[in-house]
Amino acid sequence: MFLRQFEYLIALEKEGHFGRAAERCHVSQPSLSSALQQLEAELDVPIILRHQRYQGFTPEGERVVSWAKRLLADKKSMVEELAIMRSNLNGHLRIGAMPTSSPVLPKINQLFSKLYPSVDVDIQFLGSDKLINELRNFELDVGITYLEGSSLNKLNTITLYEEQLNLMIPEKMLPMKQESITWAQAAELRLGLLSPNMREREVMDEAFQNVGQDPSPQLECNSIFQLAFHVMQGDIATIVPKGFSKTNDAFPGTREISLTSPVLSKPVGLIWEKVTPPLPMAQAMADLLIESREEIFATVGKSESPKISRQKNVA
Repeated sequence: MFLRQFEYLIALEKEGHFGRAAERCHVSQPSLSSALQQLEAELDVPIILRHQRYQGFTPEGERVVSWAKRLLADKKSMVEELAIMRSNLNGHLRIGAMPTSSPVLPKINQLFSKLYPSVDVDIQFLGSDKLINELRNFELDVGITYLEGSSLNKLNTITLYEEQLNLMIPEKMLPMKQESITWAQAAELRLGLLSPNMREREVMDEAFQNVGQDPSPQLECNSIFQLAFHVMQGDIATIVPKGFSKTNDAFPGTREISLTSPVLSKPVGLIWEKVTPPLPMAQAMADLLIESREEIFATVGKSESPKISRQKNVA
């Protein structure tokens, strides 16, 4: 039994096709198929449903795939921990993030890359359910999301900051002296909002519903930057985390005003898997953010950080 057999298995799950899985692993298709057949023989269970072509996994195969992800994650963690012991952490840090965390990500990346210059950072914007699922499948090292909901009960969490929402508008959409707007008033504007399946959109919809409004957005998109570019063109408004425009400084002709009645505040933080020993890449990020919380908090426009809450790593 070899680790490369598990790598082939995970590639097959991702690609759903023997040929493409072989290309992904840089081997021939017969070599990949033979290695997986040998794995089935060693484990004495059928793993793959076959009828001339790949048709999925057997129930036993699904469990083998889950264990394969854990085994390869443990290998990655072992290599990372040894690198940390040599003060030479390298490899890939995989971050899953919600779109509205965009303002803090450049600072987080800057701080981490300064401390660990040999680590490549990969940031993916995901919905909360997919983010948590990929964490549990060891396809991500850490996530940045709202710290609420029972799905986080089995994860490590660190509170980073409280997110407040503003309305981003074309400069001349409203009188220049107007610095705030109620959610009810914002519902009457031409809006572009994040896609309905995203947790951030659910938060916005709940706020509108609480004031008896159900706006029909002119545009829906899973990219907060694309929404901001539309605002820049001068025809719609959108909802962004406070300080988004200032942080990115890339949207001339726009401005932010406060959303009130109610003023929403949601805790945002780092999440990662509870395992023993802890995942080195995730632990390195957690330790860094605890030490750098003042810099992170300043990024979202506050002078002092909230009390950082942290759940201990418990397997």
